[in-house]
Amino acid sequence: MAALKSTVTILLASFYCTSCAFSFAPSSVTITSNNNLYRSHIEATVLSAKSDDDDDDDEVILSDSEDDWRTFRAKLVMGESSTSPSSSTPTTTTDSSSSNDNIIIDDSDLDGIGALFSSEETTVQQFTPLDPSQWAYDSGKVIEQGAVILGGVEQDFGFGLRQQYFHKAVILVLDHDENTFTKGIILNRPSDRMMEDDVNEGLEWRVWFGGDVQGLDSILPDIVCLHSLKGEEAKEASNPVMKDIQWTSFENAKKLVKKGIASGPEDFWLFAGYAGWGPKQLSGELERLSWYMCATDSQTLLKELARQSSGVDPRDAGLETWELLMNMIGRGETANDCSGNFDDLMLKEWGRGHLLKGYGGEVGVARNPLWGGGGGGGFLEEMDGSSVDDKMKEAAGMALTEDLKAGTLLRGSSADRSPFLLRKQELHHSLLLVIVEDDKATVACMLNHPATKGYDIVGYSKGAASLPLRYGGDFALKGQSPLIWLHCSQKLRDSGVGSSLSGQNEGIYKCEQEQALEAISYGIATPSDFLVISGVCVWPKLGGSLANEVKRGVFEVVPNEKQPLVIETLQTQTILTKDNLAENIKITQDAWDKAADPNSSCKSTGTDVVLTTGIGEGFDEDDDTVVFNSDKKVSELADDALQKWIATFLLGAPTLT
Repeated sequence: MAALKSTVTILLASFYCTSCAFSFAPSSVTITSNNNLYRSHIEATVLSAKSDDDDDDDEVILSDSEDDWRTFRAKLVMGESSTSPSSSTPTTTTDSSSSNDNIIIDDSDLDGIGALFSSEETTVQQFTPLDPSQWAYDSGKVIEQGAVILGGVEQDFGFGLRQQYFHKAVILVLDHDENTFTKGIILNRPSDRMMEDDVNEGLEWRVWFGGDVQGLDSILPDIVCLHSLKGEEAKEASNPVMKDIQWTSFENAKKLVKKGIASGPEDFWLFAGYAGWGPKQLSGELERLSWYMCATDSQTLLKELARQSSGVDPRDAGLETWELLMNMIGRGETANDCSGNFDDLMLKEWGRGHLLKGYGGEVGVARNPLWGGGGGGGFLEEMDGSSVDDKMKEAAGMALTEDLKAGTLLRGSSADRSPFLLRKQELHHSLLLVIVEDDKATVACMLNHPATKGYDIVGYSKGAASLPLRYGGDFALKGQSPLIWLHCSQKLRDSGVGSSLSGQNEGIYKCEQEQALEAISYGIATPSDFLVISGVCVWPKLGGSLANEVKRGVFEVVPNEKQPLVIETLQTQTILTKDNLAENIKITQDAWDKAADPNSSCKSTGTDVVLTTGIGEGFDEDDDTVVFNSDKKVSELADDALQKWIATFLLGAPTLT
């Protein structure tokens, strides 16, 4: 057999590998490992063999200059990972006509979609056990364009309470500079919301949630259109990310459809918003296990995008895509251990509130920026439109006859689907006292959250005593004492201790610290007569006042005659510890129940605080009282979220629950 020698240069622009020494011979490739990372240019000498007896060529099929260099790198990395670390013998792959290690690229697909489901085999052996045409591996801390960031699940504080959309996210890096900025888009948050096409009449584009920066609800969302079109004009209008994956602007995408270069919106994936990291920020988060870095081939990503485009319910929030890649990079056990946990359920509820058409509003229309701001937990996004349940609708119809007044006691909504499920969980089933009401803002403080610190009472006749300091909110009143002392004792009213918040000689009184301590030292009062609050919540009058939220049913007014019983119940709470966490929450629930207006149609759910145990069986997808594809009651999940918030932010023990 005569051999025809040819030389092919493979340029690895940013080549990282766990191997560091390569020697190429005409008939073999030898990889010597020393577990270092490096950048390199590689020249590979390959043989095309031709039989003396046959005019047909038995060729080693090579990729052209557009081949994905990551495939070559992956073979080296994954080939090494299959070699025992204790072995000092170099791994040798022999290049012969019978070898299956060749990468066959099909360039016949013009629109970039059809080839994804081609019956022709694309051979990359031993990359993953899932599909011989796909590969992925854990790339450590290597961040680069085209890399995939997977949401981590091993950090102490996850994304269950805040930014649920990052939980188990699959993020494609579009741009990376360690010293300036990293930009990526979330690939596994498809919505059923649509954007109209002002260039091609009658067309609509399905929108995916790409991230929280200039996202779905921004006035001017940042739009990225991913595609795999192979025509030259499409490439000229686009920015390459990796082999077969490019991105372009929405305007360019519409023009490509108009010119017939693309067949329609189905040739694109339109992402609104992106995720961004500042200089070295992502590297720091990798150290804290907030993320895992993954290198994978373009076909794996394109197949997952195509699968999610066809009939996947947005309420599942792309969990299957994350699990697939976690299994492919060898983290399947980690993925299985947290399947169906609290964070999963919260992510599904986020998907319900933001990805379903009719729940999240129109793309590109900003909600009132003051709602939910100011530390007061204003009327929340997930309460818009049809997401308000029946009890909320009933409460919304009961308009206040006048503005709220100082001294008004409120309790958090009794709706089965709490308005405080996804954010401001501390306001779920809270008890809130209005202390300042003017034409600029309403100031109130929460009464039901004892913290881990106490206020030591000196000079009490019965010995040492310590009152629990209660978290009242994120703000402080300028020019006033940082601590707010409250009581609801008729004896102290008669003794002139404090002044009425409402201006009447009844209800809850506010007093100065010196007055309270003096009353205790003279035996007029006991320490347990007082609630000591640190911090307040603020609702600006512009846009989303607290009175409006009462009208909407986000909060309910507690009858004046109920106030003494509520305060008396809260006074039995103690300084927060790991041991009494559940008991303090139970007392809050008891006080919240006692605060109900007997004449209101809103009733307590009566649920206890129960930890999430996972996805159930026999669930009803149409039952809106449970989390999608689970047997977890939404009302119970809200209770879990409150307990998780207290454990995390007041107790400093996020892994306790």
